[in-house]
Amino acid sequence: MSSTRSPNTAATGTRRWPPRGRAMAREQSVGFIGLGIMGGAMARRLMAAGHAVHVHARNRDRAAPFLREGALWADGAAALARSCATVLTIVGGPEDVAELYLGEDGLVANAAPGDCLVDMTTSAPDLARRIAAEAAGRGVMALDAPVTGGAPGAEAGTLTFMVGGEAAALAAVQPLLEVMGSRVFAMGAAGAGQIAKASNQIAVAGILLGLAEALAFAEASGLAPGKVQEVLATGTAGGPLMQRLGPKMAAGNPEVSFTIEHFIKDLGIAIAAMPEGATRLAAAALCRDLYAGLADAGGGRKGLQALIEYYRD
Repeated sequence: MSSTRSPNTAATGTRRWPPRGRAMAREQSVGFIGLGIMGGAMARRLMAAGHAVHVHARNRDRAAPFLREGALWADGAAALARSCATVLTIVGGPEDVAELYLGEDGLVANAAPGDCLVDMTTSAPDLARRIAAEAAGRGVMALDAPVTGGAPGAEAGTLTFMVGGEAAALAAVQPLLEVMGSRVFAMGAAGAGQIAKASNQIAVAGILLGLAEALAFAEASGLAPGKVQEVLATGTAGGPLMQRLGPKMAAGNPEVSFTIEHFIKDLGIAIAAMPEGATRLAAAALCRDLYAGLADAGGGRKGLQALIEYYRD
């Protein structure tokens, strides 16, 4: 169910955003790492809402537009954690998350007790649990809060957050999440947000397979795929993915909002996280393999609509 806002108490030792009383500048600052298509739009929404946003990127040139717009620069994860009581991250994958959060120069080691670290990357449930455990050992709160809604949702502030971790931590940062999204779901303990996101990506895989195959079948049978897509979008097969990617598939539109290589990563996470002894994720595995073939042929940076090329080549 969706989480609700609740005030923090002295007994929990956690903060509500924004801090109450005479808060220090550090407590009023938000750190942000990950200024790509999604993260950049999310950071800009926080800045537009009046938050003091500190940013870090591997390539400072990526951060330059944000610095011109008023963001503050931090030299690394450790510096960001020391400057901000709340840090948000949305990076490439589990390896990037581990590098940012763990180790002597990571976010966890350099955060202060009562701080909150929120990873919005699509990452591995086991890693999210490890980060939460190490953070808790230092009195730091950590949430896994991956998102769905794509680049359009990031720009419009309509993302959906799937959050794993302590309720008090979510209550502390939920007002920030609501600047970037319209729905915030508390999924359970640490790692639960990542499990929910993996479930989302498995469902997306099945929809993409069906959409590409339906349009390819129509085209091979002599119908205009664009016309068929228009019909499908009005019936039971319709939905956000049909509306967003169907026209791109039918027309061969190359515009990219989410890349094949990132989706391969997401499906790999889902497949690896499947409980031992459970039924194989057949649709997810098939979709991953088809996309892997496109990536191997040089199409890893193409958009997800390129799946139809499997049927057209």
